[in-house]
Amino acid sequence: MNTIAYSMLLLMFVSCKKDETQTVAGNGTAPTLAVNAQSIILDETKADETALNFTWNASSFGFKAGISYAIELDLAGNNFKSPKEVAAGAQLKHDFTVADLNSLVNQLGMTPGVSAELEVRVKASISDKYTPAYSNVIKLQVTPYLVEISYPSLYVPGSFQGWDPATAPKVSSVEDNGIYEGYIYLKDAENTFKFTSAPNWDNVNYGESSPGKLNEGGGENITIKGAGYYLLKVDTKKLTYTAVKTTWGIIGDATGSWDADTPLIYDAGSGNWTITKNLSAGAFKFRGNADWDMNFGDNKPADGKLKSNGENIPIAAAGSYRVTLKLSTPGNYSYSIEKL
Repeated sequence: MNTIAYSMLLLMFVSCKKDETQTVAGNGTAPTLAVNAQSIILDETKADETALNFTWNASSFGFKAGISYAIELDLAGNNFKSPKEVAAGAQLKHDFTVADLNSLVNQLGMTPGVSAELEVRVKASISDKYTPAYSNVIKLQVTPYLVEISYPSLYVPGSFQGWDPATAPKVSSVEDNGIYEGYIYLKDAENTFKFTSAPNWDNVNYGESSPGKLNEGGGENITIKGAGYYLLKVDTKKLTYTAVKTTWGIIGDATGSWDADTPLIYDAGSGNWTITKNLSAGAFKFRGNADWDMNFGDNKPADGKLKSNGENIPIAAAGSYRVTLKLSTPGNYSYSIEKL
């Protein structure tokens, strides 16, 4: 084949070859988001039930591609600067349980027991290389409940509860530094117990070597005489413990005086201290054993979570109130104020 003929064949092949068409993704269309309710009060007793159902239509980026969706939640007014994001994959719906939604809004900083506005939208995306498409924003009124944080703990099985570590109360280490504390009601005239590092007897256990001193891995039962509500503190590094019997009250100008406590009443059924009382506009604090060395307040913004030596707790208006002090869950001390 001569050079001229070869060139003609090559030209024919090139001219007959079909041009390739490359599809480039464009901006995605915005999904339309809908929800089955506009306000909700989250109830801890219904933690596993469905709280809200979100649905949306499909977005399109101009060609067939795997689109992923995510729900974004943020406090109203934050403009989704640091939202909580929940992946939904390719689904066009997502259901939140009460527990899941409550955890998210607590992480966003909502105050337990107080209704606040939440904003929700859906993000559609195909790749980090392309700008996501966002849905309309839905505003919701949500009232969360207090979330309990699980801290490293020791269990306190003893004669007062049947020597069962699995159902025993706990003392916890908020700083995870080997120092534990917790409040426990010892119901008998004489109570014996030990500390276990797990809800069983198969791990490290602590008994007493002498009063106030612990024996790691053995030792005698610890004995406390006298029924009451005790503050237990344990140091597993120094191998020491203390047990202080406590009573609780409220004090402040809202109660009538910063000089004398108004006693709270312990309810063994709920494990809480409570009182129903007429309070004045003002403030108060919780105090143990009528001693300022043992007091709780609530730093601003007030969120129902107690802080040792925290700020005074305000009462905005005079009236009859039920005040409840909740110390039974170590590391998660809290309170509630209900106007009657």
